[in-house]
Amino acid sequence: GREEVNQVIMSLLSIDDGPKTVGLANICYRRTLGNPFFLLEFIKLLQEEGLLYFHLGLFEWKWDEKAIELKTSLTKNAVDLVLRKMRKLSMEAQWFLQCAACLGTSFTIETLRLIWEHQRKIDTNVSSSKQSTEELLEAMVEENYFEIYDNNKYRWTHDNVGQAASSLVEEESRASFKHRIGEIWYQELDEDRLEPSLFEVANLLNTRATGKANIDYAKINLIAAEKARGISAFDSCCKYASNGISMLPENKWTFHPDLTVKLYSLAAEAAGFLGQYDKMESYCSHVITQQSISTVEKKDVYL
Repeated sequence: GREEVNQVIMSLLSIDDGPKTVGLANICYRRTLGNPFFLLEFIKLLQEEGLLYFHLGLFEWKWDEKAIELKTSLTKNAVDLVLRKMRKLSMEAQWFLQCAACLGTSFTIETLRLIWEHQRKIDTNVSSSKQSTEELLEAMVEENYFEIYDNNKYRWTHDNVGQAASSLVEEESRASFKHRIGEIWYQELDEDRLEPSLFEVANLLNTRATGKANIDYAKINLIAAEKARGISAFDSCCKYASNGISMLPENKWTFHPDLTVKLYSLAAEAAGFLGQYDKMESYCSHVITQQSISTVEKKDVYL
């Protein structure tokens, strides 16, 4: 609560007079909701912008609460706070964070290197980059955006940090950017290496590909739907199967009957588990009424 935030600020600034820091503590609490990680980031931001400074003549910390209120008024939440800090990084570092934000809550250095090297080749904003993936990773760890765990794996220090990195991409370009990263990831990984990141890759591909015929992406959604069903994530199973169906061509029953039946059957099964019986009947009906496939081929939808 506010009292705990005030205690932290008193400790950080070596101040014993509680009432003196109450105003500052209230501002910090409103901007960070008392989250320890974001509280420290907010204090750093105040120092970087000269709103909180150590007066060498008086040998004490000084601040102007009105100035802090005014200059941090756009910092409505923790994501805004981190995003504000990220925008001060080099363009190279910002693009690096944007790529990492597409990879989920955690990732390996190999995966990030793969994505980053491809991005550098096609994007003029970072094509002249001289820093290696390892150097950029080290810098982002020092900035407290990433942390290392489990050997060569990295993860965001907080979910909101990854959300802020994703917001670095302009909203109108976000879907196409994520889709491009998904295409790179999909094209570069074989089946065994794709499996651990299957959901992330499918999600990226689905940001723009749904509604357009693409058999490869329909198959990815089938595999993701089957994996989701295997862990009883029926809502996700239904979404992946539905996305897969939307990517099938008009002649799907003639040229891709097995794939089509499997997607419709999975969608029907998941909808049934979710209590969405109208959807379930609709998916089943699409299969049962098809004249171009045999009863044997329709078996999955009956099971």
